[in-house]
Amino acid sequence: MIDEVACDSARTAVLTLWPPPEPVPVEGCARCGELAALRGRARAGGDLSGVSDCNVLLRRHQEGHR
Repeated sequence: MIDEVACDSARTAVLTLWPPPEPVPVEGCARCGELAALRGRARAGGDLSGVSDCNVLLRRHQEGHR
């Protein structure tokens, strides 16, 4: 996917990677660890929809770490 970004008076094309990189669990956070483990089990079982769901939940959860 390519987005156009206005930068001063010029337009610049920016390449947006899709899908975005997988979220990394925050070290020491039990919930992050649970979601990462669930994602690993989903991947091992071939459940790519479950992997995607866990990625969404990890991203949403990590907003609380900021």
